[in-house]
Amino acid sequence: MKPRVLIPYQQTWEVASHIPEWEKLSEFVEFIKYKMGTKEEFEEYLGNHEFEALWVTEEFFRVLGGPTPYVEQYPKTLKCMAVPWVGCDFIDGKALLEKHGVYLCNIGPHAVDNVTDLAIHLVVSCFRLTSFYEYCFRFVEPGSVDECKKYVGGTGEDQIMRDGHLFPKKLDTGGTSSRFLNLAKDFDIAGKRVDSPTGKTALILGFGSIGQNIGSKLKFAFDMKIKYYKRSGPVSKEQLGYEATYCNSLDDSSTWNDVDIIVLSLPGTPETDDIIGEKSLSMCKDGVRIVNVGRGSCIDEDALLKALDSGKVNSCGMDVFKNEETVIDERFLHRWDVTLLPHIGSAVADMMVRQTVITLDNIEDVLINGGEGIYRAN
Repeated sequence: MKPRVLIPYQQTWEVASHIPEWEKLSEFVEFIKYKMGTKEEFEEYLGNHEFEALWVTEEFFRVLGGPTPYVEQYPKTLKCMAVPWVGCDFIDGKALLEKHGVYLCNIGPHAVDNVTDLAIHLVVSCFRLTSFYEYCFRFVEPGSVDECKKYVGGTGEDQIMRDGHLFPKKLDTGGTSSRFLNLAKDFDIAGKRVDSPTGKTALILGFGSIGQNIGSKLKFAFDMKIKYYKRSGPVSKEQLGYEATYCNSLDDSSTWNDVDIIVLSLPGTPETDDIIGEKSLSMCKDGVRIVNVGRGSCIDEDALLKALDSGKVNSCGMDVFKNEETVIDERFLHRWDVTLLPHIGSAVADMMVRQTVITLDNIEDVLINGGEGIYRAN
């Protein structure tokens, strides 16, 4: 009998089952397409069926809460839990292996370029406030280039209530009684500086393959000075291919006090919880910018919102949030100085094919070759 791979789905098929690699492995394993219904139906299925690998899908989380609630109910035949993305913090991988003998596999470094694309977009938006400009151009001053430019020059006091929330006030720049504006000194929108990322200093927290790639793009695209923190220690220049300064402590103020932007590409672990919080922000200079493409748990969101209000944080760009499996903190939704994206770091068409190929490789290694997975995560 062929080893079996269970793939849960309901309305969305997330696997590139049309590719040659799928057909090839189908000769050796049986792919079981399980259409999800209720939790009770799934639990009954687990009690009456055996399979050797579980292909984790995003829809699995939305419909049945993901794989973690059923750890004690999986059949003893299960050998591999295959995750077609990078983050595996939804499950205790160590316990999964030690207690149940199940290898947890992900796609390794193969989402690097897609997540980096998004990080660069968020960095640019933080400096140039492009999300504000686009919103203003579309909905506040529809199609008027000149009117959109009249928001430049305001201080933190130049805000009004719009739809129940603070929004920059358009300045009167015409007539003899209007405010004089020195653009070289006052290129701000409601006190938030509009600037270029070129030549600035970035601190990257989390310097694995994604963090290193982000550093490379920031260095070579914008001539930024790169600093980084990596728990396991420094990375050689020969490996990086560019100059970067290693910071060995997050308790040292010199790690934080000269950076213009902080980019987080950290995993979600107890050690990374709320790394950005009141303590770390207090060591930053006023007007620092923050981008998060790692995990939402890494930021104390109350502290961040308070810092945005005070001007300690100029602006931020976020692709991940706390509580994103339900609804994020609605206070972010009403801020004009925050760029928000719905966790789409690697959500692109070509990635669907790539992640399928890598997941197939992991499954083949465990079920056919007797290995531990090409990209074992536990």
